[in-house]
Amino acid sequence: MANKIIRTYDNFLDLLRYPQISAGILKKTNLFFFFQRWSIGGAERVQLDILELFKNENPTCFITSKSPNTGFKKPYKALANVINLNRWAEKNSYKAYMLKKVAVAINAASQPVVFGSNSNFMYELIPLLNERVKIVDLIHNFRDDKQSTEWYSLPYVHRIEARIVVSKTIVQQFKALYTQNNISLNYLERLKVVHNKIPCNSSFPTKNYKDNLQVIFVSRNSEEKRVHVIIRIAELCHKLQLPLNFNLIGDFSALQTNSTPNTQFAGEIKDVSLLNEYYKKSNLLLLTSKTESWGLVIFEGMSFGVVPISTKVGELSDYISDKNENGAIVNNIDDLEELAILFVNELKKFCADRNKLKKFSENAFNTIANLAKTSDFDERYKNVIFGRLD
Repeated sequence: MANKIIRTYDNFLDLLRYPQISAGILKKTNLFFFFQRWSIGGAERVQLDILELFKNENPTCFITSKSPNTGFKKPYKALANVINLNRWAEKNSYKAYMLKKVAVAINAASQPVVFGSNSNFMYELIPLLNERVKIVDLIHNFRDDKQSTEWYSLPYVHRIEARIVVSKTIVQQFKALYTQNNISLNYLERLKVVHNKIPCNSSFPTKNYKDNLQVIFVSRNSEEKRVHVIIRIAELCHKLQLPLNFNLIGDFSALQTNSTPNTQFAGEIKDVSLLNEYYKKSNLLLLTSKTESWGLVIFEGMSFGVVPISTKVGELSDYISDKNENGAIVNNIDDLEELAILFVNELKKFCADRNKLKKFSENAFNTIANLAKTSDFDERYKNVIFGRLD
């Protein structure tokens, strides 16, 4: 009953917002973005980088699902004509009308380009678009659950001119998906690997290697992030009396009641400068995810000399290893208790050898500095959006 009341209220509010939405759709542009949310998250951070890159094109950006928070709302609006569709992209009767209205605006543009990421609304729009409309999508991650973007987009593969993926592993996953669904593997040629923009801090921050080491975890509270593993790691470290303090950044308030004294909850941090202060003070960063395509938080932390310990996901092991002396990779196993122990074992090593930690910290910083020099994010995105699909 409560959910029904909330939906009814949202429907009413969006009806009142219709004149504002309609006026936004009528603004002239050739570049139309369709993003799922503007909330805090790695995917949303990448989308912000994309909007920054194309801000001079006066793009229109549709937000097509309800965001759990207003994390990047302000910076998104500073870079684009942002239209928050909310129930107009979800309620069937509203959506059918809005799809037609948006399609008319796009078809009327002189050289229209549609760019979507995690937006089912964008895929449903495709049959209404003229053939001359260029369609590009971005796949941040690959989830084999038959409910995700990869599966939802299957009926439209032939119409999507270019598909940006953030890692080589996703190409292989698409190959399996296309084979399973009898889609020609010729469409794999439309997949373009473009690594996310590398965050780069200009100088190596001062670190404290003598006192309790500061361990940071930055994430949203979702199943694949396995936040409970972090809680278990902190518990084990507390029992072993390891000199570690854990700082958890994200929407983890429900977990605070079961936390140990070595664990602090900072909540969600929307201010990038404040988040950077946490990175500067941190020695180690943990990533316990079951799946990741890129793991942006890892690179953010390393740019401030934070040493990562991560599950073997995506392409992270191509950049981070004990051999490279810039971090540690642990096996991505399903036994969560054993997984927690693997992380604790790595933490023990750094607690025992602070000189090793200092060396790894400097190498982590230098790894990002070198990657930033060779990043082709801007060039590749401009090529894909504006026509040169090399």
